[in-house]
Amino acid sequence: MKGTILKFGTNVTIITAIFVSGFVVGAENKTVSEEIEYLTRNDPLAAISRYEEVAQTLLKQNNPDTILIYKNVLIAASNTQNIPLVEEMSKQLSSLRLAAYINPYLFSSVNAIGVSYRKNGQFEDAVTTYKCALKYAFNDIDKMIVKVNLSIAYRMMEQPAVSFQLLQSIDEAILDGNRKAGLLVVKGNTAVVLNKSSEAVDYYAQARKYYLKVEHNLSAARVTVNLLGAALISRKLDVFTKYRITLNQFPENQLPLGEKQYLQWLDLMYKSVAKNNISLDTERYIKEQVPVLIEFGYKEHIVKLLQSLDAQSLVPEGGKRFLPTTKLKPGLASQWCQNF
Repeated sequence: MKGTILKFGTNVTIITAIFVSGFVVGAENKTVSEEIEYLTRNDPLAAISRYEEVAQTLLKQNNPDTILIYKNVLIAASNTQNIPLVEEMSKQLSSLRLAAYINPYLFSSVNAIGVSYRKNGQFEDAVTTYKCALKYAFNDIDKMIVKVNLSIAYRMMEQPAVSFQLLQSIDEAILDGNRKAGLLVVKGNTAVVLNKSSEAVDYYAQARKYYLKVEHNLSAARVTVNLLGAALISRKLDVFTKYRITLNQFPENQLPLGEKQYLQWLDLMYKSVAKNNISLDTERYIKEQVPVLIEFGYKEHIVKLLQSLDAQSLVPEGGKRFLPTTKLKPGLASQWCQNF
């Protein structure tokens, strides 16, 4: 028996892991697979730590639970930019010892690898991998997930028309609240690129309602930040004020760093939009902050807002999102995607 202390903010949780007949069982009879899945969604670094505790045991454990653990650790590694671990999990998922169990998990595994490429700025590799994932899509929901992911990748590759066409081909009637919210966020992001910021405000507002309905408060707060940007671009200052107040009820320290910095920038830009003029102090601040915000993925919103103020010259030359210094190896899903 092994006791592990995991920290969540200021709280400390003690988890006891027991090994029985090759299966790893966690606190309250939960499998380690279930623990890691939860941690991947809420604390990816803790998920990786939990995996490291059982990594050697998993090498001798050949079953569906092992696949689920590797897939979730891959996602956690992607979210924390742990390139070596993404590659290691891809290798383990494609290992011969798990071949008898992988088929039901091929879609989610290949799709997760595609997301890893996209999050690492390797958009062409992401598109190739997503197209392969489509081959393993078992139902309309899987196909929808691929289309949304392809749409994001094409938008990041500055092909918004292709992105929009993919989104329009999705049957929203099959989606539940959470998935529909995610689709609406992507539609909003694409609408901004296509100079339809007023429509983007509506998409984001709808997404926010769906997230709040299923009590995904963090997601609701994050999409509210995007909504505020679209509101400024479309000069809807009353909408900005209305939704900015709602964020005062949300602990700002729970927002990811990118959203926090973008929100601070929007608060400053609100004054410039209201006056339709950028002061010299604000101009200096923009020059300092815009490169950072572009790296966080806000290029389209920033460019459109500065263009609306006739200040596009403040965008760094090229205005490109910075590419990672360390790239993932190509073909991480080649075991299942030989023809892609």
